[in-house]
Amino acid sequence: MLLNSLVLQSQGDKAYQFGYDIGSFVGDNIYLIAGLLIGLIVAIVMRKNLKVKP
Repeated sequence: MLLNSLVLQSQGDKAYQFGYDIGSFVGDNIYLIAGLLIGLIVAIVMRKNLKVKP
């Protein structure tokens, strides 16, 4: 019961709203963020492995 009242009190707080906004942004764009991270890792690996001069 105490936890439920704490959640109800904190829903109007600025920090709660900021965290909710960030969580919703990440939730909506999780595939784009994952693709960006995988692309960066692949680009770094390819750059290090393809330093062969012709």
